[in-house]
Amino acid sequence: MDAQNRYVSWLQDPLIDQNTKEELQILVNDKEEIEDRFFRWISFGTGGLRGTIGAGTNRMNVYTVRLATQALANNLISQDKASGGVAIAHDSRHMSREFTEAAASVLVGNGIPVYVFSDLAPTPLLSYAVRHYGASAGIVITASHNPSEYNGYKVYNEQGNQILNDESLSISSQMSKLGLNNVQVAVNPKEDPLWTWLGEEVIASYYGQLMKIAPKVEGIQDLRVLYTPLHGTGARFVPEMLRKAGFSFVDTVEEQMVPDGDFPTIKYPNPEEPEAFELSFAKAENSSYDLIMATDPDADRMGVAVKHNGEWILLNGNQVGILLTDFILSNTKQEELSRSVVIKTIVSTDMVEPIAQKYGVEVRNTLTGFKYIGALIDELPKENKAFIFGFEESYGYLAGTAVRDKDAVLASLLVAQVAAFYKQKDLTLVDRLEELLEEYGYYLQDLVSYTFATSLEAERSREFIKELERTPISKVSEEEVVEVLNYGQGKAFNLKTKKERALELPKERVLQWVTAGKSKITLRPSGTEPKMKLYLEVVANSAEEAQNKLVSLRTALDTMIKQGLNK
Repeated sequence: MDAQNRYVSWLQDPLIDQNTKEELQILVNDKEEIEDRFFRWISFGTGGLRGTIGAGTNRMNVYTVRLATQALANNLISQDKASGGVAIAHDSRHMSREFTEAAASVLVGNGIPVYVFSDLAPTPLLSYAVRHYGASAGIVITASHNPSEYNGYKVYNEQGNQILNDESLSISSQMSKLGLNNVQVAVNPKEDPLWTWLGEEVIASYYGQLMKIAPKVEGIQDLRVLYTPLHGTGARFVPEMLRKAGFSFVDTVEEQMVPDGDFPTIKYPNPEEPEAFELSFAKAENSSYDLIMATDPDADRMGVAVKHNGEWILLNGNQVGILLTDFILSNTKQEELSRSVVIKTIVSTDMVEPIAQKYGVEVRNTLTGFKYIGALIDELPKENKAFIFGFEESYGYLAGTAVRDKDAVLASLLVAQVAAFYKQKDLTLVDRLEELLEEYGYYLQDLVSYTFATSLEAERSREFIKELERTPISKVSEEEVVEVLNYGQGKAFNLKTKKERALELPKERVLQWVTAGKSKITLRPSGTEPKMKLYLEVVANSAEEAQNKLVSLRTALDTMIKQGLNK
């Protein structure tokens, strides 16, 4: 069925409500908008659903949410897991509450118990709830740090981990076979005994587990913290967690404490962006805060700014990951370290390797995406190993095993503890980072994104990747390449020895080059957006040398990539 026919069928379908039909009738002469809204059903990808809110098969609305939930219900029933039920949480975005209740009504309609958070809840709390209640699955209604017109639908498995590719494909396959007439929606689902509201009991349990994970630190009363949730779910949870842990001076950016799906004070509610800290910096101008922390709308990512020599310094995800790794390992008993494992993604900094080596701790790499870290956590006990800490460069961190996704509530507590610990020694986090760089080498990173405006440009990028696979790069700038890692083919090739080795990771279209000078170059096409990302890391004996290496590599690679894309 083409877009126009789908459009007409929705206008005529008795299952579609009148308000939706009125929204669609306005578009009757807008062929381009009709095409965009109806050219396909919104796809259930590796991250579930994510898209613009609105009427249409290619939009986030109660009908597409119901359809995806019916596919999930069918999956649970076919695997004899329906009785375990599904935990559901939502963030502060537009329609998040409505989508939560739409999903729950379908599950109840299929005879599946639901555990629904009665108020806003962070994504890591949903992961915890799945495990706490022994649920068979979880759903979070969120679009993370996307702009305000977006919403999404993430699915978690019974371990509390984001579903992996095979699980996602199974739901996607089910969804493709369904129509709206196949969706079973309960009448008055909130009155059904299958519906359970979640609230203070699971929150108290979650807080208790985080307190057990975080090391004990003296002097925390002296740290002055400013926090912003960027209008998201962290507004209650981060300040409450910090105060429970003993931090007595926790201030907030009041304008951003109000949950609001418009995100009125910022363009993008993303703590990776410096603009997310503008209001915080303004409030801190005439105050003596030591630390500013920001979390995204579903409170799984967090960013940090440190007051250092009178200026605010933003730390990137790799730097925070290094500080937390060092702090956690240095505060763990030797007998526990011997079987501990730190997990990071292949694009995150390798500086963690020598730090972990000092403490006799193993480091393992996963593909990009915290779901791979979460999945590996459950595999380690089979080897008599134990997870201690994991992170990714995109501002995601996790310690302990209470949760299976990045946790900005826990990360905020840990970062505050590290800052308080070093404040007792008259050091800032920037000072401590400089000490670590002096000890282990000056690691510097950069990220360059290439966005494609047309399908032709996107096709050229795919051809460019194929060409790089066929013809390995042997030299970049002044650096000699010694190994090429092709994750799509699952193998690495040493250009010196001419030997090949297998990569023990799932296959994904990513190319990585390692140089004789220990620089790491990674090229990764996005699986969900018309975009390609270039990750760079260099290491040197001084900050100046590292900066020069980074600039040289970035310039050479940017030129090579742009030439390749314009062929």
